[in-house]
Amino acid sequence: MKLKFEIENDVSVLRDKRYSYDFYLDSFLEVLVHDNDSEFSLFSTTMHSTIIITFTELLIELHKTGKKQTFDPFGNANIYTLERIRNDLKITNFSALDNQVEYVHVLNFIDFTNAYSKEIERYLKAMITVEANIAEHQDYVLLFERLNILKDLSREKETGTKGF
Repeated sequence: MKLKFEIENDVSVLRDKRYSYDFYLDSFLEVLVHDNDSEFSLFSTTMHSTIIITFTELLIELHKTGKKQTFDPFGNANIYTLERIRNDLKITNFSALDNQVEYVHVLNFIDFTNAYSKEIERYLKAMITVEANIAEHQDYVLLFERLNILKDLSREKETGTKGF
């Protein structure tokens, strides 16, 4: 399984006055999932740094508690429900406009988490190559911290050990 963040970099640029550089944390984002010869759009949104942080925190909560999580990526009219069912992740996309379920995907939970973590890591490394000082920005720090938590939890599930 592979995930990809497709980010439209020229849509919106935030200006951080403290560091005096431009960085791309507010552009349009589409998250694509490639699994078993199929590809689908998981979700799309604007304000992608906030959404990635939120989605990561929901995955962390699923790891810790197994309780169903609801994800609302403002910027579209869809609500996503994430459920962990044994070793699987069930993702339901509900359209508030049509008042109906648009899709349900069931994926391996650990494979999804690992693919998601790998894509966040790639994303963070790409940001550093553009501007090294981005590592001091609060959104970057939060994404990096959440990435490490998610990776630790995923390793625990794979090996059956507990680290917390």
